[in-house]
Amino acid sequence: MTGAVPTQLRVPYVIAHAAEIAPQPLTFVRRPLGGLRLAYNNERRGDRVKGVLRVRVLNNQRGAPQWRKLNTLRQWRCMEKLLCQVCGQAATDPTTGRIPWITTDSAFRELPEDPTGGLTSAPPTCWACIPEALATCPQLHISQAVGTVARAEPAAVLADMFTPGPSRRALHTGEHNVEISLGEDTLLTHALATQLIVQIHDFQPAPHPMG
Repeated sequence: MTGAVPTQLRVPYVIAHAAEIAPQPLTFVRRPLGGLRLAYNNERRGDRVKGVLRVRVLNNQRGAPQWRKLNTLRQWRCMEKLLCQVCGQAATDPTTGRIPWITTDSAFRELPEDPTGGLTSAPPTCWACIPEALATCPQLHISQAVGTVARAEPAAVLADMFTPGPSRRALHTGEHNVEISLGEDTLLTHALATQLIVQIHDFQPAPHPMG
């Protein structure tokens, strides 16, 4: 959910806050089988997920909301655990077992091999929060489709790209939000992931608007 939103509105769970910025001590290190890969110079548990180096952020929800940015940890958690991007609670409908999802042109890409699914960087939204999301999120006023999906699985990341500099110092290439499949080992060695992308399956339109 992005755009300039009045501050009196509820801040969605996935939105980043100003006090959640963390240092990024990046470097390049030698891989066991040769070549270099991006790493933190003091790498710790949670920095690398599914073989991908992930941007460091805090998770305190302090400071002014950064309406155009998502907190990587919370966005990732919503994708893996199928949590609502607005309230942070389980999004799956307990009656049907299906997952409510809002897709938009900017955060969804169709796949020729999957006519009822596709790739998305936007987490699910539970039934209770869908009306609020549709009413208050400017991006959803531009394009949106409300439906349910049968399942979702990690497929790719959005990432910033780096290249080795002198003394293996990590230099940003200027590339942001590059979509990289989790199977693209070569590109992932130079990537700092900011969002997880999932492939959703069996998208079925739901009555709209939800109330």
